[in-house]
Amino acid sequence: MSAELRLGRPSRRAETGSAHGPPAAVPLPGALEKAVILFLVTFLLVFPKGGIKLAGVPLTWGYIGLGIAFLWFPAALLLGRSLPVRPVRLLVPALLIPFQAVVWLGLMANGIADVGYAISLITTFFFIPWMLVLVLGIHLDRIDLEFLFRLVRFGVFTVAVYGIFLFFYRLQVGSFIEIPYLTVNAGDVGGLEDKYIDRGGIFKLISTYNNGNIYGVSILVLLPLYTWLERSTPRQLVVKLSLLLTLSRTVWIGLILCEFLQRMYVRRLSVRRVAVLLVSLLLVLVGLLYALDLLGWNLRSLFDRRLGGRIGQLRALDEATLLPDTRFETILEIVYLSILHNFGIVGLAAFLVGVAAPVLLHFAGALPFAETSYKRSLAAGIGVYLIVAMSDGALLYIPVMVFFWFVASLLVSDNPTFARWDSRSPPEPRWTGGSPPG
Repeated sequence: MSAELRLGRPSRRAETGSAHGPPAAVPLPGALEKAVILFLVTFLLVFPKGGIKLAGVPLTWGYIGLGIAFLWFPAALLLGRSLPVRPVRLLVPALLIPFQAVVWLGLMANGIADVGYAISLITTFFFIPWMLVLVLGIHLDRIDLEFLFRLVRFGVFTVAVYGIFLFFYRLQVGSFIEIPYLTVNAGDVGGLEDKYIDRGGIFKLISTYNNGNIYGVSILVLLPLYTWLERSTPRQLVVKLSLLLTLSRTVWIGLILCEFLQRMYVRRLSVRRVAVLLVSLLLVLVGLLYALDLLGWNLRSLFDRRLGGRIGQLRALDEATLLPDTRFETILEIVYLSILHNFGIVGLAAFLVGVAAPVLLHFAGALPFAETSYKRSLAAGIGVYLIVAMSDGALLYIPVMVFFWFVASLLVSDNPTFARWDSRSPPEPRWTGGSPPG
């Protein structure tokens, strides 16, 4: 997996460089690359809902920025630039092609019931994986990641702090703070309380994501990476508190799972880490009891026989077909059942192969630095999402899948600069082409 393909006309440096041996030092991102990274982190992580609506379809600044950034790839090819692409960067999005084919077949054969969700579906599976894994991934492989890491760490903490502030502000004042085009889509101003966030007069923590479950699932994908980046325990606790205040049972389960993976998988197992895990779970339990008290619930309220209104989605198991045979409307909370309903057994199988590919390649040892805590944290983030998607994956909602494929893109990268953030994970040798000398 260490070999590279070169798309476009080879550069003079590529033609004359050595086929073996370690590369030159990983360069710092240039001014343009820093500007793009800053823009994307700002409008995908910190203000993901900022934007406008066109015919009822949200157009956010972050997604518009992704679209513009994607144009760099064909432009670079047309200009004859040589773009080094490791085969795994082509393999991961390519494994989604069977699912894309089933989706296209279903849309063409059966039609569309909701154009907005269909656009989101196409964006989510036909554009975002290629953009994040291939186009952005080329840069993630070749530049120093410290600038990106610092922004991600700052961004996650910022939305957590703002979310906690907004949660208690709403409790005290009775209304939300809305900044059109930034913290809320201009088309949603005044409508935040209609977004299924009311729990008996107590509103979920939504931060700048406008919905508690979307915020919770998004941050859960990043949480193992964030806890690897952020060595301050108080800051970690702030982010985890924000997840508790989403008042979402799905998010609570994901948080507990993150605690287990952090102590039992990301870091090597030890008596000390087991003790820290027990303390962490105790703190989570205290937070859960506080959240339940806010809602006026008891522990029995955690177990809902109607699965939070999702019980009807189980019909997909009885009505499953081999190929898609129904008009596409949307992907509901229980992602796997909804994929089965919309795209049949073949579609579900293809979907599972596509989304699980990055973590399967990791566990197979086919990705660089697989044994480091850095890569384990990335695999944990993907694993947590694949599990919480059994309850509520928020699949078509901005920016969930951007975070999923961003983490996947880091997971397949052979960039060694993470080692400066974790001296306990020394990098393996990195080679520019061919096989390492034996």
